[in-house]
Amino acid sequence: MNKIKITVVKQFGPKDVLGHEFIRPDGKPIEKCGMTEGLEFTVGDSMDMPAGFCHHAWYGLYKNISILLCGGGFSDWTGENMIYTACPDGIRPVCFKIERITE
Repeated sequence: MNKIKITVVKQFGPKDVLGHEFIRPDGKPIEKCGMTEGLEFTVGDSMDMPAGFCHHAWYGLYKNISILLCGGGFSDWTGENMIYTACPDGIRPVCFKIERITE
């Protein structure tokens, strides 16, 4: 049985991406995402989003999680059992390591 381990590798803020803060129309700045570096999540055969995981990131990572969980891989890129990818947030993206774990 395969499981997937998702690890938060790096988070970026607006200054990292845009070179300056991003201020919303209401005057509040957009901060870094709360998915802090080192957090780990596990996904099983049910493909349910882990508790506490960002639903925007889940949407962006789902295809790669599916590929690894179903036995596929990225042999010409990062290997058969893992891939690095990021959420689709263009202002404060988070990078993840997704690994297949065989039990």
